[in-house]
Amino acid sequence: MRCEDIAERHADYLAGRLGDHERAELQRHVAGCVACRRETESLGGVWSALRDVHVPPPDSRAMRARLDAAIAREEAATGPARGHRWSYALAAGVAVAALLGGVLIGRIGTTATPSPDVTALRDEVRDLRHMVALSLLQQQSASERLKGVSWSGQLEGPSDEIVTALIDTLRHDKNVNVRLASIDALKRFAGRDDVRNAAVEVLQTQASPLVQMALIDFVVETQDQGAADVLRQLSGDDQSDQNVRTRAAWGLEHLGVKS
Repeated sequence: MRCEDIAERHADYLAGRLGDHERAELQRHVAGCVACRRETESLGGVWSALRDVHVPPPDSRAMRARLDAAIAREEAATGPARGHRWSYALAAGVAVAALLGGVLIGRIGTTATPSPDVTALRDEVRDLRHMVALSLLQQQSASERLKGVSWSGQLEGPSDEIVTALIDTLRHDKNVNVRLASIDALKRFAGRDDVRNAAVEVLQTQASPLVQMALIDFVVETQDQGAADVLRQLSGDDQSDQNVRTRAAWGLEHLGVKS
């Protein structure tokens, strides 16, 4: 695990929701990383303190009203187009709210059967996380879009809108690293026809050899026989990058089709 992976899993680790393998990986990383160990110990203290905090029934309607009011203010200040995407500052604030909501939900979930109010709050937090991911994917900064792709990959039960946004990122993002990250994020949806079709389409039109090779790995990993014609074309194209041609031939071999 990397340091950013640890940060994303702290709440689940403290709530005891990680599987044995993930928990062991996190513990190994923390044992060898001073910064992550300090952060884990600090958050552990906060977590322990939360056990003694009385949690009032959540008011999900009020939470939604505050969110809608914040969006309305953003639209009034920056115009509908920019307001629709939100500013990163608003998205960051929502991310903090979502994290805190997740911590509280995790704590409540370990002590009692979730009430309708808690279930509603959990749904609100899920929706907020989706909104943050979509907001980040639309930022001007490539580093922020990378965060959006990473966030999308961590969502539980992501919506069709998230998957569509990741496909759009793969097709159109100007930054190679963002496109590469979107391929990794889309792997968990490889069973979907729209994802598989997009991978083959972009493989055929992509100009970056790095992205092409990552997509070849993707179609091989998913055993997508529909990619055979494109791989055949790439492997025999004298205008293609030599590494891509070699990888395409390798892909045909691993798909079990003739070149």
